[in-house]
Amino acid sequence: MAEPRHLVIADPDPRERERAIAAIEALLATADAGLGELVLHSASDGREALALIEAHQPALVLCEVLLAGISGLALLRRVRRARGPTAPHFILITSLARESDRYWGLRNGAHGYVMKPYEDDLLQARIREVLVGGGDGEKLAL
Repeated sequence: MAEPRHLVIADPDPRERERAIAAIEALLATADAGLGELVLHSASDGREALALIEAHQPALVLCEVLLAGISGLALLRRVRRARGPTAPHFILITSLARESDRYWGLRNGAHGYVMKPYEDDLLQARIREVLVGGGDGEKLAL
C-alpha cells in the first residue's frame, strides 16, 4: 500500500480553508479521482504553513497570497529555494485578480493561480491535474 501524501491549505479565512477541504474531500470521494490517500493540514498564516511544509513534506500546497507573517508568494519562493526539485507543487488561491499578480505567481513557480471566488469543480480539476498528471505541464490560471 502506498504511503499517504500530504496537502497543506493555507488561508487566513477559516471559511475558505473549510471550503477547500470540502472540495478536496468531495474529489477524494469520487471513484475515478486517482489521488490515493491524502492527509490534509491547514494553516492560518505563512509561518504556520511553513512549519507544516517542513514537518510533512507535502505533495501540494494550496495557498492564499495574502497571508500574515510570510506572504504566499514569499512562502512559495522560500520553499522552492530551500527544496529545489523536491519542493511541493503550489496552487495560489487568492482574490488578487490583476494580471500582474497572476503573472508573478506563475513566474515564481506556482503550478496554478485560482482567483476567488472559484467554482469547486475548477479547483478539483486543477488539483487532479497537478497530483495525477505530475504537475510538470503548462501552468494554468483558473
